[in-house]
Amino acid sequence: MVDQRRLRPVAVIEDDDVARGALARLLHAGGFETALFDSAETFIASSDASPWLCLIIDVQLTGMSGLDLQVRLRSEGSDVPVIVITANRAEVFRERAERAGCAAFLCKPINGTAILSLLASIASQPST
Repeated sequence: MVDQRRLRPVAVIEDDDVARGALARLLHAGGFETALFDSAETFIASSDASPWLCLIIDVQLTGMSGLDLQVRLRSEGSDVPVIVITANRAEVFRERAERAGCAAFLCKPINGTAILSLLASIASQPST
């Protein structure tokens, strides 16, 4: 039986082409579909109405920050799980992401096993 939640795409919002591509390859290898965005604004402007499994958002994006995007989505009523990623280990970023309800906060370089396990756990949660 195919897990329908696992078929929902994971949106990767990352402005670094290499990092975005690496995440996409990792997620595909783990059996997850992806949709890739190079900025928060591109994600917002997307006409894709996919029911996202999860969003993976980098903190420091060109334009609107990933944390500002997370806060905006929550203020609009979105309850899609958000994994925040960053190369900056400043505790203020973690605190802000957690206050906005992130499912996880991961520092780069991203541990592939950890993120795939996290996504599998999210995919196994009952749909709302």
